[in-house]
This record gives sequence, structure tokens and C-alpha cells, in this order.
Amino acid sequence: MDAGPTTPPRRRDAAATRAALLNAARTLMSQRGVEGTSTRDVAAEAGVNQALVYRYFGSKEKLFAEAAATGADSPDDLITNTPLADLPRVLLDRILLAAEAAEAAELSTLVTATNDEHVRAIMRERIETAFSTLLAARLDGPDAELRAELVGAILVGIGFLRHKIGTRAMSTADRETLGVYVDRMVAPLLG
Repeated sequence: MDAGPTTPPRRRDAAATRAALLNAARTLMSQRGVEGTSTRDVAAEAGVNQALVYRYFGSKEKLFAEAAATGADSPDDLITNTPLADLPRVLLDRILLAAEAAEAAELSTLVTATNDEHVRAIMRERIETAFSTLLAARLDGPDAELRAELVGAILVGIGFLRHKIGTRAMSTADRETLGVYVDRMVAPLLG
């Protein structure tokens, strides 16, 4: 006796589920911090079962570390391929665009998640790769790594004050004015 047509079980899209969990983790980490966010919260935000957090990431710490390490595209190509004279403006524009777009949570995630050693290690590696390694390799003279990290500190600091803290002068300055000052501050570091 035929029971009629059966619907095959719905297949889960693993890549989409992982992406949804990472996005949810970034969003919640930026709002609540690592300590204030549970895997149950992340799963609910992503619209999936909590068990999938552990299936795809193994632990809360690994999920949060990967969430903090991913998001906006890496600046590595920009740092490697942009002429040094243009680099301050290009990186400033990238930071301002990212902060104004949905990627703003990444900067918040960096700041609020730095109390977690796994997240700190990943962020340190990203900064050291982009600035201490790639940018420093392009600089002549002494203290290339330090000068490269100072460039990163200036740019991240601007994004933080403008979009996370919201200081009056930084928030109201137009892009061109910010760019002029960034060029002046960064030029001696790159020269």
C-alpha cells in the first residue's frame, strides 16, 4: 500500500548556516560583549538549533574567535598593492566605509571582545600580518614594524572615535578634512 508521495528531508546548507552563526556572533558580541553572549543567543539570532554552534565550531570560544577574525575583507591586498603615498587615504576610506556600513560591528567586536585571549590572538595576528609584516616590508629606515603599527593605530583610532565613541570633532569632520590630517600624520611614518 502506497502512502503517497513523501517529501525528501530538507538539506541544510552548511556554508549558509556557518555564515549565519558568524554574523549573529559578530552582531551580539558588538552589542553585549563576549561574556554577555551565549551560544543559545547566537543560535536564536541565526535561527538555528544551538547544537549547530558546536557542530560547526566546537566551542563558544572558537566561534567567537572566528567571528572576530572574519567579516570585512582583509586589507592585505590594499597594503601590498597601493602606492605608499596613496595608502593613508585608501585605508582611511576603507575604515570609514566599513564603519558606516553593516561592517561597523566588526570594529565594535574588536573592542568588546579583546578580553578573550582567543580573540586577542587572532586580532594580533591580523594586525601583525597587515601592518607589522606587509606594510613594514615596504618601509625603509629604522623601526619599520613600529612605524607600520602606528599607522594602523591612527586609522583604527579614528574609526573608533568617530563611530563607536562618537566624539564631536571626529564625528562631524568631513572625509576630506580627515584625509588631509591623516596624510600629514602618516607621511613621516611611511617616509
